[in-house]
Amino acid sequence: MSHWATETIFLATAHFIAGIIGFFYRIFLSRSLGPQGMGIYQQVLSFYGTAITLMTAGIPLSVSKLIAEIHAGKSVNRSDEIVASAFFLTSSFAILGAVFLAALSRALNRPVLLLIIPAAVFVGFSSVLRGFFLGIQKTVPIRWSILGECLVRTLFGVIVIKSFVLAGLEGDTGGAVTALAVGEMVSLAILAAFYKKNAGNPGNMNVKIKDLKSILTIAIPVSLSQIIGSLSGSLEALLVPKCLEISGLSGYDSMAIYGKTAGMVLPLLYFPALFTMSLSSNMIPRIAAAISKKNNSYAFRLAEHALTLTALFSFAVSSFFIILARPVGDVLFSGFSLEKLIMGFAAGIPFFYTEHMLMALLRGTGINNIPLVNSINSFLITNILVFLLVEKPYIGIFGYSLAMITASSVSIFTSLYHLEKTFNRRFNTVKVIMKPILCSLFMAIILKYTYLPLKNLGLPEIICIGADSLLGATGFILMAMVMGFDLKS
Repeated sequence: MSHWATETIFLATAHFIAGIIGFFYRIFLSRSLGPQGMGIYQQVLSFYGTAITLMTAGIPLSVSKLIAEIHAGKSVNRSDEIVASAFFLTSSFAILGAVFLAALSRALNRPVLLLIIPAAVFVGFSSVLRGFFLGIQKTVPIRWSILGECLVRTLFGVIVIKSFVLAGLEGDTGGAVTALAVGEMVSLAILAAFYKKNAGNPGNMNVKIKDLKSILTIAIPVSLSQIIGSLSGSLEALLVPKCLEISGLSGYDSMAIYGKTAGMVLPLLYFPALFTMSLSSNMIPRIAAAISKKNNSYAFRLAEHALTLTALFSFAVSSFFIILARPVGDVLFSGFSLEKLIMGFAAGIPFFYTEHMLMALLRGTGINNIPLVNSINSFLITNILVFLLVEKPYIGIFGYSLAMITASSVSIFTSLYHLEKTFNRRFNTVKVIMKPILCSLFMAIILKYTYLPLKNLGLPEIICIGADSLLGATGFILMAMVMGFDLKS
């Protein structure tokens, strides 16, 4: 197995383990905070994401790409200078993020937002070091930082919430938010320790103008697209509950539905994306290195492999959640009646996963203006459709799903067009789209017609879901082999 594939699998495994821990922690939070509390927590996370974007400003991606190019040229002595310059820029932009959170805390009268300022700062510095390790194609430090952050955040959060520490600051939400900062502090400490051991020339941490320019040249278009995307998320966190109120719901019910959707359903549906996230983060430096060596043919093959894997995976995940929405919702979030929400948003999984992968591929090839265009389009399409659809009583929260799917569709078509234009080659549509759809349909049929017989045997719900998933996955793999996919490759 190739080095990049091995690293992707190991990184995905770390993400998966951390994701499992974090997912059960989110179940704990949903039961401790309730739907309305989860709505507030999710709003805070949206603003937190915007602050992180302001602080990092596309710098980690720049570091990853520049380090990969230097590493490919066997000139590693400048790596520490690039990291130092990235730290300098991150420190400067951190002021913007802190001001944003402080102003928002005052405007919305949410003191809990002040608690996430340290967490956002820690993430900013950690992301620079993660960019460095991705650039030199060493994911061991990243894997340990992911696991360390998740374990500490979960343990600290459970202890603080159970002991009612910070209960006077927006209830248990304050404890959950504080846990973010503690976890990110541990993550930064782990990465810093590994960097000290792996740095090419620790004494050469000089900030140079040419490095600042190189980083900003890549970071500015990336940061603009990320800022627009995160601002869209913050606006959605305000707009969706308000439009639900306009549709006739009370303020409490509106926040509760938003909490179920953004705090329970969407994290559940995005949880399997840990694999594609790991794949995309590994793709950026590898495609950048291939292009720097003028090996466009290899870069194109990497891109097509990534899209094919993403399509196979995302259509399978979508089928699973659509068919088993009720039992999965009942097992994980008993009493919250999430079946319709899971089905309504699971239909968009192939769009959401593919859009994220295409954004990574564009950045790996150095096309940073198209992600910016996509972010602007998504911002406008999503929020306009949310405003127009969610306030309709007969559509409600499902208008949010329609808005997200529409925006992702536009981004996908735009990204594919420019990638094919750049490589001067067309992706195999049958391989990347049609065959994965057929495989997932076959899997859906198996899931649908084997679940009830398993249920009638009197087996526990979790066993039925597991056995049904195994049968569906087996059918999916067999169909993929019939379709001619070389799964080993």
